[in-house]
Order: sequence, then structure tokens, then C-alpha cells
Amino acid sequence: MNRFIPQYSHVSLFITLLVVLSLFQGCQQSQDSKTVAAKEDKGEIAEKEKKAEEGVKPLVGAYYYTWYSHVADGEPLGRWNRNMRLHLEHRQVPELGLYSSADPDVIGGHIRQSEQAGIDFWAVSWWGPHSDGTLRDRILKHPQHKKLRYALLYESTGRLGTFANPRYENWIPDLEYISKTYFDHPSYLRVNGRPVVFVYLTREYFRNKGHEALEEMRERFPELYLVGDDVFFGEPDEQYDPEWAKNFDAITAYDVYGQSVKELGGTRKAIEFLTRNFTQAREAANQVGTAFIPAVAPGYNDLATRPQEEHPGRARYFTDIPGSKEGDLFRAMIQDVALPNLDPSAENMFLITSFNEWLEDSQIEPTRGDQPPSQVGVSPAGVDLTQGQTYHDYGTLYLDILKEELADKE
Repeated sequence: MNRFIPQYSHVSLFITLLVVLSLFQGCQQSQDSKTVAAKEDKGEIAEKEKKAEEGVKPLVGAYYYTWYSHVADGEPLGRWNRNMRLHLEHRQVPELGLYSSADPDVIGGHIRQSEQAGIDFWAVSWWGPHSDGTLRDRILKHPQHKKLRYALLYESTGRLGTFANPRYENWIPDLEYISKTYFDHPSYLRVNGRPVVFVYLTREYFRNKGHEALEEMRERFPELYLVGDDVFFGEPDEQYDPEWAKNFDAITAYDVYGQSVKELGGTRKAIEFLTRNFTQAREAANQVGTAFIPAVAPGYNDLATRPQEEHPGRARYFTDIPGSKEGDLFRAMIQDVALPNLDPSAENMFLITSFNEWLEDSQIEPTRGDQPPSQVGVSPAGVDLTQGQTYHDYGTLYLDILKEELADKE
């Protein structure tokens, strides 16, 4: 009997090895299946995330100005005199006329227009504690104000002195006033639960300067979500430095014109250059935990406002694409510049320069739309306003374009 024990042990061991090998192969197949499934799941998740990103409704803001006074027929135009469209061969007038910014009917009309186009908030121009009566007492008390949200565009050129010799004594008192007056208002814009302030031209006032003012701001107002107008490229080889972005919670660009169509005209090359700028700036900002907010503009012409600057006016269509129509530049900026550069960490926000900055002809606010196109216009100072380009009395076109481009994001 003992003779057969070794033989039996070999047989048992062989069977055991077969069982173990079988189990191992089964486990390996199971693991391989899980790996394949995991890869498929990741692929599905990535695809879902892509689809979700494509379908998300951006948070759309527009810069808004409250400095207009009503002008009756035959009266001096006042500030409206710097609106180049009033000096065209065929005069183009806002749909609501030469209005007062404090008029409740105008405020209600602008809220309605903004809501219908898909605009979520206004970044309202703010020049100091004694300049904001229209926002504080009219807009935020208007019966329809809850349909939008509101933030401030801190006009640094009126509060912080010159570029060469900036003064920061207004900075903290201004923020104290803004915090006390606006931050607790239920309609004030918040990102990640924090009240937002946009600051104009931070690239001039806070780049390699003003650090003490910023440090004190962070100590006194840790809840503040600070958005710097910090992105601007003039040359193709320029790069945005991530170090610059560390001062802010998010960065953006108010001046779209100056880094696109100003030098390159109304061309596809201008759109491509702006896209390159924004893509690089977003990547740089994200490296240091700062968000990026793209911006778009329909056109620009300040020749009736700053003729001495000799900025070339730009109409609102492509000059290098035969048959290009009014509004094509704006649509391309939304499609090719803004939407591809949305940043979830800034709640997929993008900005429009502007809702009603008529003095620079960057507005999307509707005109009456009842005049033929104009190729002739002369300012009171004798400046050629059109420079051979065509200016259309566009009506609601820009609100319609915005609505169309946001339609599949609802």
C-alpha cells in the first residue's frame, strides 16, 4: 500500500495544478474582461463628458453702460454725439431711441432684450461711489431686475490714476463700498458662491505693480472673486505668463478688437489669431489654478469719440470672404473663439464687449433697422467714419445670432 502513495501524490498534485491553472486562467480572463470593460466605460464616460460639455449652456455676460441721457428731436446730442452711427449718411438710431439710462422703460426693454437673447448678466460700468445711482436705485429696484444678474466693471482708469503713476488709495475704500452696497444683493453675480468684480486694464495697473493693494484686498475681502482684464497680445510671438494670472481668480480680455481685427482687419486670420491668444492664455492661467473667461465683440469704431487716436474702424463682416454678411464676424467669434475656450472652473462664462457701448460701436443692442446701409459718414470734426466700409442698420441681428448660437446649449 505504501508503494502506491507516491504515485497517488503525483496524480493528486497534477490534478491540483490543473485546477489552479484553470482557476488562474478564469481569473485572468475575468480581469481582462474587466479591463476591457473599464476601458469601454472610460470611453463612454469621456464621450458623455464631451457631449455634456457641448450641450452645456454658457454663462453669458455683457458689459453694460449707464451714462446716457435722453435727447429729444432738435436738442444737442450730448454724449450721444460720439455715436458714429448718428453721423452716417443714413442715420442709425437705437431701437429705444436716444434714451436716458435711468428711464424705467429703457431698463425694462434692455432686460427683456437680454433675456430673450440668452444673456445672463450685465457687468455694469462703475466709476466710483457717486456714479452708480442708476444701477443702485433704478436697475436693482426695477420690477424686472430679477430676470438677470449683475456685477461691476471697476473702471480703473477713473479710480487708480495713470498707467505711469498709478495710485491705489481708492482701491480698498471702493471695495468696502462695493461690498457693503452690492455683495449681499440676491441678484448680484456669484461664481462658486463668491461675488464677482471685473477690473478693467489690470494688465496696466496690477502687472508687476500694486501687489500690496492686492494683498490687502485678499485679507479684507477673501470672499471676492476677482476677474482681471489681463489678456492682450499685440504680436504673434507673445505669450501670456502664468505668473501674471496668480493675482486673480479668473482672467479675461475686454479689448477684443485690439488683438484681432484692429491690425488684421475683418479677416479669418484675425479670428485665428484671437483663438490662438485665448487658447494659450487659458492654458497658462489654468497652470496656476486661475480660470479663463473668453470674450467676443461684434465690431469697433471709435472715430467719432477719439479721432486723434486714429484707430481703424472695423465693420462687422469678413472682408476676405466673398459674400460675407453683416454679423459674420460676431458669429465666428462665438463659434471659434468663445465656445472652444469655455472654462468649467469659471462656470463656462463668456463675455460680450458690449451690450451698449455705442461710443466705440461695440454694441449688440438693437437699432431700429429701418435705414439702408451706409458707406458714407463724417464726424463733427470732419473725420471719415466709414473708411469705405459698409455699416448696416442691423436691427435685432446680434441678439438673434447670440440666441441661435446658444440654442443647442439649453
